[in-house]
Amino acid sequence: MRVAMVSKHFYPYLGGLEYRVLDLSRWLAKHDVEVLVFTSHEKETSSFEDIDGIKVYRSSVFLDVFNALFSPGILLNLLRKDYDLIDVNLPDPVNSISALIASVLKRKPMAVTYHADIVKDRWYHIPFKLFYRFFERLVLWKAKIIFATSPDYAESSKTLKRYRGKIKITPNFVDPQKYNPQIDAKDLRKKLAPGGEKIILFVGRFVPYKGLEYLIDAFKIILDKQVDAKLVLVGSGELEEKLKKQVSGFGLDDSVVFAGRVGDDSLAKYYAACDVFALPSVTRAEAFGIVLAEAMACGKPTVTTNISGMPYVVGEAGLTVEPRNPKALSEALIKLLSDEELAVDDGVLGRRRVEELFTADAVCGKIKEEYESLVK
Repeated sequence: MRVAMVSKHFYPYLGGLEYRVLDLSRWLAKHDVEVLVFTSHEKETSSFEDIDGIKVYRSSVFLDVFNALFSPGILLNLLRKDYDLIDVNLPDPVNSISALIASVLKRKPMAVTYHADIVKDRWYHIPFKLFYRFFERLVLWKAKIIFATSPDYAESSKTLKRYRGKIKITPNFVDPQKYNPQIDAKDLRKKLAPGGEKIILFVGRFVPYKGLEYLIDAFKIILDKQVDAKLVLVGSGELEEKLKKQVSGFGLDDSVVFAGRVGDDSLAKYYAACDVFALPSVTRAEAFGIVLAEAMACGKPTVTTNISGMPYVVGEAGLTVEPRNPKALSEALIKLLSDEELAVDDGVLGRRRVEELFTADAVCGKIKEEYESLVK
């Protein structure tokens, strides 16, 4: 079986969507499936690369409008190459149309992996959204299967509601061996909290939908209540300077650690070093929150918001609060920092939930079966 995977970005560009495409492609390549990835160029990449047995075809970007990349070469490559089916990862306005055209012209079945709704709510986004909505409906109508990452997201998405008969739930997944409760992070913990403070951890990009300003507000409340804690922020992004000014304005420079981007080989130690993990996202642009599953795999309790797919990810293994509510966020974090028995229980439940639902064998095996049904 040969699968054409269409993704706006691909390794070495890595976000939640790109991690899923990479890890799924690697798993499929190890299980007798030939994977062809059609994507755009990243810095210092070639037009063709073989990455862990994955054939990657890259095309130049001629135009970027609201993060919709116009790469005509992706359509050309889709028309030139041979494969049995197409799986296009949404949201991706331009490449979804390319996948649709290739599916029709080459008479190949198409699947859609639906990661998130498009969240663009400024007035100047309206013409773009109206234009794309027509093609998005065509793509979803043409798709034989729609993979959604959580039942919560699928049920609450206005876009997906008319296609529920096609939806298959295939969550994002993590490596439970790479992320596990036995990781030794004593040295890192001493470095981050030399005074023995409790550690609250965030991992992700510093972008508006992550809600980091509310986490910093909540942390200020936590310190005002005399809780001895450190806030460690792993990542980088457009809001970094603004967040640093917010921290300085509160006088929290000694209590907030901006750890920067952390290599994939070191990230697990940061999870292992923390006492509680926080993901305070505020919009549906955060559809799943793979970092929650990574923290849970390391046996850590989590706090997140009660929107999108995050409640499904944590289940009974974490606490959820209303988004944009620093007071509720601070109370949930204090609860886990002060109640060691609850924190341990949530950590154990989280690890168990990951092993049951969010491993590559469980998820990718189901996806492979669905691919095979399309080809047959």
